[in-house]
Amino acid sequence: MSLEWRIKRVVDGDCSGRPVLINQYLSFFGEVDPVKGVVRTDTGEVEIAGKVLVFKGSRGSTVGSYVIYALRKNNVNPCCMIVKEVEPILIAGCVLAGIPLFIAEDFEKFSTILSNEKLITHRAGDDHVTIE
Repeated sequence: MSLEWRIKRVVDGDCSGRPVLINQYLSFFGEVDPVKGVVRTDTGEVEIAGKVLVFKGSRGSTVGSYVIYALRKNNVNPCCMIVKEVEPILIAGCVLAGIPLFIAEDFEKFSTILSNEKLITHRAGDDHVTIE
């Protein structure tokens, strides 16, 4: 059974992958390793390479845009990002790296239905992601 979830396209593009939920705001400079493709959390490292990275939004330094770009250059980038809210550093990084970026409608509810067994897919131009 699949579910369509409404999103707002910020940086459009195709993507398909398993979700990784990090239910907090991320600082790409300091919390993300652009060589290994992992996010450092209180409980350890979470692999984001090839995944749909779901998080509340970004915070911190303008260097964050370059960290996002470095993820792409090192081929360890998430296939797309889905957030609660965006800010200019996150948008710039995703534009530079060509990583699709979306805002989920009702992010809190969206984040509760995700599990790493699900598959999230988006086709460029659609106003939703499909969760299977």
